Amino acid sequence: MTGVGSDRPLCYDPWVLTALPGWVVDDATSVRDEVAEWRDLTPSQRWQLAKLCGRAAMWAVRASGNPQRILDHVDPLPDSTVAALARLRRGAGWCDGDR
Repeated sequence: MTGVGSDRPLCYDPWVLTALPGWVVDDATSVRDEVAEWRDLTPSQRWQLAKLCGRAAMWAVRASGNPQRILDHVDPLPDSTVAALARLRRGAGWCDGDR
């Protein structure tokens, strides 16, 4: 059994799906169902939702009691990402010190 649009096997035994209640669906169907209402939005509608999300996030930051600490926090890049960026920069002809 493989995932929809994928040649990779599912990460669980197909028997699991048959043993579950009928309302349980596979991962691909679950994701498609979850995003169905958003799929046909215009870019303008998506932008409006992004703005609302940003406003809600800032409300949560202000309500946290630690807004400056939260806004100042920067997650460090994993070593694998730093290495990938260096490789891509070298491949593009950039020196590691540039940009």
